[in-house]
Amino acid sequence: MTRITIIAASAAAALLVAGCSGGNADADGNGEVSMKEAADKARDEMPRPQPGLYKTTVTMTGLEIPGMPPEMAGHGAGLTTTSEHCLTQAEVDKGFGELVKRGQDGECSYERFDVAGGKLDAVMVCNAQGRAARMEMTGTTTATGADLEAEMAMEFDGAGKGTMRFTAKHERIGECPPAK
Repeated sequence: MTRITIIAASAAAALLVAGCSGGNADADGNGEVSMKEAADKARDEMPRPQPGLYKTTVTMTGLEIPGMPPEMAGHGAGLTTTSEHCLTQAEVDKGFGELVKRGQDGECSYERFDVAGGKLDAVMVCNAQGRAARMEMTGTTTATGADLEAEMAMEFDGAGKGTMRFTAKHERIGECPPAK
């Protein structure tokens, strides 16, 4: 996966850690959702996540690249990346600002960040290595996990704009291992 794909997937996973509920985050009505607005909305309306060990599984479900030969249809579908992250009580206590920004290196922002009743509808735009990607995300979340579907439009080297679709499952799998 390219760096921008990894950043976007990491940002989506970090968003899932937060769990979601409660309405549009564009507090100032300017049509853009800043990281501060997303973090404030999360703080005010989302249940705090439970500390613990979380597993995130991202599975590619589709890939369309201009000029891709027909025999490559379905290429990459099923490719799965799994990671684990320990969410400590100290991180939970810092609030949602860090959770919403995690994995983005300041390279992503939101066009939309709507949350209501445990359902998420968001559009995130990331820029890395001179390329932009726009990711639409929908899904459901709780304080201990989330399921997300996403479609990302991005520029592929030498091929033009393409689309990548993936699912992400984020689940609390236990307590954090003891510090070494």
